[in-house]
Amino acid sequence: MLLLRRIENRHILWVALSMVAIGLIVPGGFGVKPPQWFHDRPPQDVASLSSDELDAADTSTSVASLGMVPKVEDNLAADRATQQAPEPDQTSPAQTSQNQASQNQPSQNQTSAVTVPSKFARHIPAKHFEMTGDIQKESFIKLVLPLILAANEELLQRREAVQAAVQANDRDTLVQWAVLYRIDSEDFDDVGLAERLLRRVDTIPVALALAQAAVESGWGTSRFARQGNALFGQWAWTESAGLRPLAASNDRAVVRSFGSLLESVRAYMHNLNTHQNYKRFREARYRLKPQAEEVKASRLATYLDSYAEIGQAYVKKLLAVMTSNDFDQYAEAKLG
Repeated sequence: MLLLRRIENRHILWVALSMVAIGLIVPGGFGVKPPQWFHDRPPQDVASLSSDELDAADTSTSVASLGMVPKVEDNLAADRATQQAPEPDQTSPAQTSQNQASQNQPSQNQTSAVTVPSKFARHIPAKHFEMTGDIQKESFIKLVLPLILAANEELLQRREAVQAAVQANDRDTLVQWAVLYRIDSEDFDDVGLAERLLRRVDTIPVALALAQAAVESGWGTSRFARQGNALFGQWAWTESAGLRPLAASNDRAVVRSFGSLLESVRAYMHNLNTHQNYKRFREARYRLKPQAEEVKASRLATYLDSYAEIGQAYVKKLLAVMTSNDFDQYAEAKLG
């Protein structure tokens, strides 16, 4: 009987902590100031989702793996309705002007980091779909690169918050972070818990994130990207949570939609940082921590075979996209 009470009490405590964390872990939580790119309405944090919703959204199968990324011609009437948000300023790391391109897009032989203007698109603008070839690719990089850098910046702020909490012996804060990042805090002391958290609360290589966004969204032309701001082909299992694909192996499957492109990027990173399918990815990232950023993307891509049903073929596709588009030039990119 005593054992049953202890189990019940432990369950009640865990539920209570989960509710507190879900309510508090948002940009600005735990004393972490929101990044400057939240000058507008803050997008929904993944922490505002229930654990069930997170589990449903964090899937290992991508849209691209099933060959369901529609062509540009796969247009729907609702597409125009999603383009009402103001389009971003066209200043970007991928200028069409050769003079600006030479300043913002150094070759592999250059060591200076790319400075990316802090301008963020909430949706993909309609004129992006009128472009083709390299011009469309430049447009896509211009739209997505600042969002990837901003989301990584937030992860760095969260790492600082975890480190500050362990230095202050703030067990409550560490436990709240543990709930968000799906770690059973009872298994660790403060130092051990912080160490486990820092293996999860970490950035995603820029080149790898760009490659996955390009592959999963068809360089921003898929129906899911246009109508649902979905850049990474994440699945959900509630019809109201996204857009139904033209064909799927599961009748309940939808491609998860987001209120903004930034929400999609942040959810993708949280997926890699928490889902059990990407444990090997996180372990490899931890081992590669001392290495230069330029080498991390290609090495970590080999651990994303479970992201798509096509497995190793998906890894080869990511590597090919990174190489052919010289995405390593953005490895040290910074928001300016």
